[in-house]
Amino acid sequence: MDTKKNDKKKSIFQRMLEDKAAIRNCIQNGGNLKNLAEERGIKFSTPL
Repeated sequence: MDTKKNDKKKSIFQRMLEDKAAIRNCIQNGGNLKNLAEERGIKFSTPL
């Protein structure tokens, strides 16, 4: 049971790291951050 919780947490953290990398690449390459957020289901604390 603990391994399932750890796997789920790991996948959440892995997704968070992937989202962070995607945001960073988008900003560096001048991409559209709003579209990226919609595609990946990212919600920011402040409106864009």
